[in-house]
Amino acid sequence: MFTFVKMISAILAFIMSILPLVSQPEQPKCKPEFTGTFIQSWMTCVWDDERWAEEIENMEKAGIEYLILQCLADKGYSANGGNWNVYYDTDVEALKDATFGGDCLEPALKHCQDAGIKVFVGLSMFDDFWNEAGSSQYLDVCRVAGDMIEDIYNKYGEGYKDTLYGWYFTPEISNGLLCQLTFDGIIDGINHVIDRINDVDATKLFLMSPFYSEYLSAGAVTSLSSYVKFFNKVNFRDGDIFAPQDAVGAKWVREENLETTWKMYKAAIDTCKADVKLWANCENFDGAITSESLGGLLSPKITEHTSNVTATLDHFVYQMEIASKYAENIITFSYNHYYSPSLVNPAFINTYFDYIENGYVLESEAPENPQNLKKVQSENGVELSWDEAVDNFGIAYYRLEKDGKFLARIDKYYGNEENYFIDEAGSTNSVYTIETVDAAGNSTGKITIN
Repeated sequence: MFTFVKMISAILAFIMSILPLVSQPEQPKCKPEFTGTFIQSWMTCVWDDERWAEEIENMEKAGIEYLILQCLADKGYSANGGNWNVYYDTDVEALKDATFGGDCLEPALKHCQDAGIKVFVGLSMFDDFWNEAGSSQYLDVCRVAGDMIEDIYNKYGEGYKDTLYGWYFTPEISNGLLCQLTFDGIIDGINHVIDRINDVDATKLFLMSPFYSEYLSAGAVTSLSSYVKFFNKVNFRDGDIFAPQDAVGAKWVREENLETTWKMYKAAIDTCKADVKLWANCENFDGAITSESLGGLLSPKITEHTSNVTATLDHFVYQMEIASKYAENIITFSYNHYYSPSLVNPAFINTYFDYIENGYVLESEAPENPQNLKKVQSENGVELSWDEAVDNFGIAYYRLEKDGKFLARIDKYYGNEENYFIDEAGSTNSVYTIETVDAAGNSTGKITIN
């Protein structure tokens, strides 16, 4: 009965918050910048000390205070044998036959300790989660997570008392219909993990990062009702962290609906019996969608890029500005994958640094138009070429159109100096245009390639 009353109160508060006459929060709860990042084990497990030192130096410059290691153990699909991969030296019985991918845990703890960066250690995940949320296999994976907590703490808890800051619960809960139907099982699994944390060292925090989807999922009010139940049945402790993905990068939430989603999370967490911290996981990538259903009604609209790319800062800054109204801190997926100058075009992080240094004002200087534009018929088709455009921080991508329709997007990855495109089905009679976009999202506008 008490939870039902909280649910009705939360729904009323949420509805009031989205009414057009209701004023928005006047003061942000945090600065619109990130202080932490997720990093995936498959990338770091092959790093040597030199590569770790390089990345830690990059992270320090970016103001990173928290590193969240993704899952250290991952179970494959049951249909393919359900084999485990593990990314640390483990003594957990369930992982004794796991494939060892390399150790990313001890190097992370060692280098982060030297830099004063706090580490949340990601636990177990399984590929069938997307089809079996809350199932018996899910509960088994949560039990493995509990064993990993004891195993890792026994190995590293004493030597890295301050650095091993907490535990990251990896399965990504959502408002998907399957999760809605299995919330009780999901809650049981999470409570098992929290109980094991308490058994080992109750001072270590618990962090989770669910996501919201606008497509083929429960709507905001239904999701809010589920989360009220969730926050009142999970044994959260004061200080534990709920850090939802904003899902903009993955395309599950459209930017225009982002604030409504944050209001839903805020209304839900306000009912929690513990003092759980609301953080934001703002995605700094632009996901690739290569097919769509019913014009984007049942799934996100198709994108012009065919692989995930770094989001231009105009989008990422907008996400952080919205999140800062509701969240107490901002982390991101992922500085290391999409911003690190050791991995991607340094124009992005340099533009971000300028944004911070200028009081959270994003630079607005558009690139200069590229010069020496050429359109040449060859046996391969129409070859388009141009000189690299000049910008104060750097180019993110070029966008080409043919006869007014999208033709190609040329992303400027780290070290990519090739500025050309071959239209195999082209004709010099067609009108080609090129648009240059910098890391902040500033554009030259379209100019014709003659």
